[in-house]
Amino acid sequence: MKIANYTSYFHDGSIIDIYQHQSVIILSMESAEISPEENLDNIVLSENITIKGKLHLEKVDLVIENEKEIPLLKMLYDNGNILHFKINDGTVSLDLEWVNFPPNPNVTSYSFYTIHTKKIWWENIPDLYDPFN
Repeated sequence: MKIANYTSYFHDGSIIDIYQHQSVIILSMESAEISPEENLDNIVLSENITIKGKLHLEKVDLVIENEKEIPLLKMLYDNGNILHFKINDGTVSLDLEWVNFPPNPNVTSYSFYTIHTKKIWWENIPDLYDPFN
């Protein structure tokens, strides 16, 4: 499965978690619902009929958030709603709407990321745990 062919289905999906260690970033993600006709590669879908898994970025050399270089990509709030997601030749573009859930304070914030990396691969995990779902 080539995840770059399915990035548009992640609009209205979510970032579940972010892990970064040195030059490796792992984004736990879930798409919006995908219909059987759109599932051309017969991807095993979650019980919510979504693509769910981890996007692995290896040998990351630059992370830009809102036009500023940052040293560490992390969850800013409880959940990141995906507004835009694109993969192009070693670059991942990700626009997020951050939100909190009770009992945390009500917050809505936006972040626009560009991540430059040497290796991108998808790990499909249909039963990936989501603490808010």
